[in-house]
Amino acid sequence: MSTSDGAQDFELDVRILDDTASYLVDIARRYWDLRGLDEAGAYPLWRTPVRDIDTNGWGGRHHLLAAAASRAVAKGYFCPACEEELSLPNRTALNQILAGNARVVCADCHPTLTEEAEEYRDPDAAALRRAERRRERQSLNEAYADAEERWIKAHRETLQNEFTLRHHPEEAFPELDVRSELAALTVVRNATEDGIINIRDHPELSSLSPDGVDKTVMESLRRQGVLHVHPSTAVGSQVWRIGAFSDAVAEAGGDLDDIAAPELVDSYYPLTTRFYVPYGEDIRTAVASADTRLLRRLTGALTDPRRFSALETLLVEVITDEAVRYFDHKLKEHHLPEVPAGRRVRLREAADRLAQVRCLGQLYFAVWAATRNAAAAAQRNPRAPITNMTEHGLKRFEDLSQEMVRDDTKYTRVFKEETGFPLSVMTRTLFHTVLDMHPMETGLDRLKAMRPAPPAPARKEAAEPDPAPARKRAEAKPEPDLEPELVHPELEEKEFPFVQLQVRQLAAVPESWSPHDFTTVFQTVREDISLVWDADHPSNSTLQAATGALEMHLLQLGTYLREREAVLAMVLAADLYRELIGARPNAVPAGRVVVGLLVEALSRRERTGQPIEADDDE
Repeated sequence: MSTSDGAQDFELDVRILDDTASYLVDIARRYWDLRGLDEAGAYPLWRTPVRDIDTNGWGGRHHLLAAAASRAVAKGYFCPACEEELSLPNRTALNQILAGNARVVCADCHPTLTEEAEEYRDPDAAALRRAERRRERQSLNEAYADAEERWIKAHRETLQNEFTLRHHPEEAFPELDVRSELAALTVVRNATEDGIINIRDHPELSSLSPDGVDKTVMESLRRQGVLHVHPSTAVGSQVWRIGAFSDAVAEAGGDLDDIAAPELVDSYYPLTTRFYVPYGEDIRTAVASADTRLLRRLTGALTDPRRFSALETLLVEVITDEAVRYFDHKLKEHHLPEVPAGRRVRLREAADRLAQVRCLGQLYFAVWAATRNAAAAAQRNPRAPITNMTEHGLKRFEDLSQEMVRDDTKYTRVFKEETGFPLSVMTRTLFHTVLDMHPMETGLDRLKAMRPAPPAPARKEAAEPDPAPARKRAEAKPEPDLEPELVHPELEEKEFPFVQLQVRQLAAVPESWSPHDFTTVFQTVREDISLVWDADHPSNSTLQAATGALEMHLLQLGTYLREREAVLAMVLAADLYRELIGARPNAVPAGRVVVGLLVEALSRRERTGQPIEADDDE
């Protein structure tokens, strides 16, 4: 090839294919029109840039139009695939071989070039080939779908053979412990109309067990013989040796007629498996009978001293489990990490101690206060590791638990069940169905009050005693008990001014006190009350209750007010507690007395220079 403008020669043999349309030939000649190489012999020089080549309305894929009409053979270069002379697939390929790239394949060996170019050379033939390929793909897809349908049908037949429906009306219902009986009663009460038990059929069973291990509950009931797997259970509820049809096809080497038969392994998914109760003439009868038997056993435990102890233990376990579950929920709500596995023992121990003496609603309060405190600490210390905030909340819960166990007059508020976080179904069954008590307000003490008397021991017959002494004692008139007159300490009004005045004085000198001071002196006020008023004095209980209520107000107000604003609002709230303390006419409302004692306790600490101990709230 002759060159001009200083270009070096390069032999490019353009061969026009037979029976090619003239417009394609024209495009091909212009596309492969090479002037030569640059002076360095590294880059080709084309007479017409690609963008200036008119494609006659066929679009902008010039190399495909050129390939439909011609082959441009680079003399001296060979295809690594077919070892024939290299026909360039496009202009870029020439740049690559000049740069020393020996992996460029020819146009005929290119994976898609020939087929795509044929779309321009003979559109009708290309359309026929596309239609044929579509038919082949459709046929293959139909064969694949038929094979998959047979494979799934084989799974269903395997389940039918493995889990045959059996009824045992003559067999006795299994003996269970109290917790298993509660779980079984909960499950059978949520069976479908035809007696099938499937957790996934009931959204309300999303939290079956208070400890959150629902699959363990279902597996335990199956292991104890209460539940059997129903043959209609979903294929995906069981674990198979080969779980996906694509894996079965791959194992068969792509031969759809040589796919292995389904094989069950000794494992399954309890929460998606369909169960039934076998102890009855049919499934419906068995479920109804199981409900009656289980309810009779559980309610019978209320009158059986031996099983009553197990019921008490179960109540504590359920309250503990619900409190731990609520703690996890509140951490998640505050975007805090969960309690690490190694420290969950501490969480459970603190909840268990508190469940021995308090109801679930009061445990909810302790959890709420501890996690809210942790969230506030996270906001105050954004650079601290977030895991430290969870530990902070756990420590606060442990401290609150100790205080509430030690003093039953503190933190007596009972929280209600959260609408967005319902109690587990087992918990609701225990309280509403078995005990007929409120789940948030019932503690172990209320259940203990129902404890049946132990059976009286057999005793020997004894001679009847002489009724005369008893008659004489009855005839004797008892001396009337004289109630001691209450002694009221003198209260000076200047020591207990109106709460509005206290607020103005505190707001006027904010530098003389801190919100943290108030949170630390409530215990001091309780001690002062006990020193001034005896434990059996009515004013003692009134003031202690008002102190606890104001402390609760401060905790709640702190969730949406600034710390100082929360203290001042708490002082104003003291005006709500208007029961009079002291002898008339110098009696003072209880709220004013508590605020006065709070302010006096702060002043006393300041005068003595006593440091205020650090609280977990900070």
